[in-house]
Amino acid sequence: MKARLLSFLFVSLLFWSGQAEAQSSTKVLYEQNRQETMSISSFANSQLNALVQQLGRDNHHRSGKLVLPVEFEQQEKITRTGGQVTVNASVRNVRVREQVLFREFDFADALTPTVINARVQLLGREDKVLQTFDVSNKHISEDGATMLVQTTLKDTSDFVGYKLRVVEKKLGFSAGNDGAVRNRLTLVDRYYAADARLAELSRGLQTINPNDIDHLAVHGDRLKSLERDLSQLYDSRMERELGLNRHDPVQLRRRAKDLEVRMRERRLALDQMWARLPEIYYTRGLELAMNGNTRAGREFFERSLQANPAFAPAHLQLARLDFKAGYLKEAAQRTRDLLNRMQVDPETYRFGQELALDIQNEYVQEGEQLNNQGKYRQALEQFEQAQDFCRSISSLRCRAELWEKGIVFAKNGIYDDLLQDGRQALNQKNLSQAEKLAKEAQQYARNNKTAIDSDAAATTLMRDVQQQFYLGYMAEGRKALQTKQYSAALTAFEKGKSLASEYNLTPQTDAEKLLRQAARPVILTKIAEGQLQASSNKLPQARTIASEVTNLQIRYGLVNDKELDGKFRALSQGIFSQECANAQATYDQHYQRSLQLSGQRQFAQAAAELDKAIAATKQNGGCAISFATADVELTRIDAPAHYQELLQKANELISQNNMAEAVKIYQQASRHFEETEVTRFGLGHQPLLTFAMAHENKAFVAEAARHTASNGDAAGSLDLVKRLVSLKYTKYNLNQLQEQVGQQLATRDAQTNPKADYKQLANTYTAGNKDLKKLNKAYQKQFKKLT
Repeated sequence: MKARLLSFLFVSLLFWSGQAEAQSSTKVLYEQNRQETMSISSFANSQLNALVQQLGRDNHHRSGKLVLPVEFEQQEKITRTGGQVTVNASVRNVRVREQVLFREFDFADALTPTVINARVQLLGREDKVLQTFDVSNKHISEDGATMLVQTTLKDTSDFVGYKLRVVEKKLGFSAGNDGAVRNRLTLVDRYYAADARLAELSRGLQTINPNDIDHLAVHGDRLKSLERDLSQLYDSRMERELGLNRHDPVQLRRRAKDLEVRMRERRLALDQMWARLPEIYYTRGLELAMNGNTRAGREFFERSLQANPAFAPAHLQLARLDFKAGYLKEAAQRTRDLLNRMQVDPETYRFGQELALDIQNEYVQEGEQLNNQGKYRQALEQFEQAQDFCRSISSLRCRAELWEKGIVFAKNGIYDDLLQDGRQALNQKNLSQAEKLAKEAQQYARNNKTAIDSDAAATTLMRDVQQQFYLGYMAEGRKALQTKQYSAALTAFEKGKSLASEYNLTPQTDAEKLLRQAARPVILTKIAEGQLQASSNKLPQARTIASEVTNLQIRYGLVNDKELDGKFRALSQGIFSQECANAQATYDQHYQRSLQLSGQRQFAQAAAELDKAIAATKQNGGCAISFATADVELTRIDAPAHYQELLQKANELISQNNMAEAVKIYQQASRHFEETEVTRFGLGHQPLLTFAMAHENKAFVAEAARHTASNGDAAGSLDLVKRLVSLKYTKYNLNQLQEQVGQQLATRDAQTNPKADYKQLANTYTAGNKDLKKLNKAYQKQFKKLT
């Protein structure tokens, strides 16, 4: 590491010593720096003439001719470095030496040439021109040097007398000059436009009068407009590019600042007048109101609030005017806001509290007058407003006794009015209106227990009303009973009975007898309807009617009626007979269906139909239907039925993706098929391998392959693996299955003959099939592991 560092330092020293030697060998052969001056006439230069035309004839010379004296620094330098000669020629600091005034502003910067054309000659012995460099339309840099020529020539001689000469120099103008002139002209026009506008703003300020209080808002808006216009009069760009801090012909900046100061003073005067305006309007309004001109006084109080919405004295005076004019609600609201929400001086606050007490007393007096006139609801409203108003002002000392007695009197008056109106409606036989008023009276008394001692009178009124309803229902029932409209009569009697029970009315002596008289034919009609439903085999409807009949007999005390009892028994027997007929038909239907299915060798479905036939007889045990034939047939087909049920269960397990259990059940079906000799019923059975080979479910085929491999059927398991290859089983799952089958085969073979040639056995199983490569490897690995 140290050796490498020393080598790097040594090379670096050599490099820097070479650089220093090269720099020290650079030699200056020629160098000139001089100040040059040129004049450009607008007569001779069309570009300058076009620029001058924009300025009009008011330019540097009355004749319209403009001569620009332009000066600049010219630098020339020749150096030699070994066999290389470097030539440099440049100009810098190009400027117009004199001012070019137009409307008292200098345009010299805008008219400074921006383009140079020249020839640079390299001179040798006896000033002979060795090489010429043409410079055409070279843009002159505003900052720094503008390079005319910068080149390196190869020279192996030792000549040191080279010189440079710049000839045919010509300065010109570009689009940049045109844009600069136009920009400067625009700024000058804006300058003098601002001068004129400043005079207009000054005159406009003189029209703003802070003492004109009737139009103070107008003066404020006008001053705001003048302030906005003054802020937009000129910007920093105009000030910077025209150099107004050095030359301001009409003193625009000073005059604008003076006007700004005057506007601020006028704004202060307006603000001060605004601050005094609420008091000024208030004083005028107070004088007018005291002299009897309340309308004009109100107007000035409102104008005071327009100037200051929180001016409390004006609110107080408006509340007083409302109170005197009879606008009690408006006066109360304004007084409440004054005392609760505003910052009020002590005197105004004291007068406000006095006014609040006057408002409270006025509410109470109006309530008492309305009570005396019998207008209890209006009176209650006035007392409650007095209560709410007083309690809404926390600092006000309320006297509850002023309104509490009036409220009690008004509520009792309202209650008595409801009772009186209810009695009147009852006397006029308007029972629905009387009932409505009685309910209102009851509810009103319960809602106002502190004022009304009891609702007994309302309860009595309600009972009297319901008594009339009861009598009407009973009369209606009697009339319907006479015309044999038994259902309508029963309904009317029921309503009467319900009212008598609910309101503790005295029932008529024959009420129960009338109920039974109306109910008996109604029950007979229902029994007949039930028999019709039973005969039509509409047993659910018949059973519902039978239940209703039983309830009606109990309800009306007709349980021991012999005629009703006999007809009800006939109805029950009809229902029972139809139920037995239905059960026998159901049994026969299922039994015949089972025989048909057995003939089609669908033994599992046939057994299900026999189960349904037997269930139909057991559910109707009272009918004594024999199911012996079904039982014998079920015993006969039990073996094939169970076999088919196992196959169905296996298929269900496959659909549920429970493949291990499906294989187990299928094998169980195979054993059952053999043990019970199901073949004698004309059925055949496929071994698991055959069944799996034809199956489309890949997961089931894979599980069957594992099963056959674990039971030693190598050829079968391999066939199933090949079947999965043809079914395009996923590569990952197929590889896993091959590993499992290979391991199972290897385990059995290793246990049988541990010294066998496992490679040969593996190749025998796979027979060189590339699709079984994983199985081959898994077999060999497992065999080696076990042996």
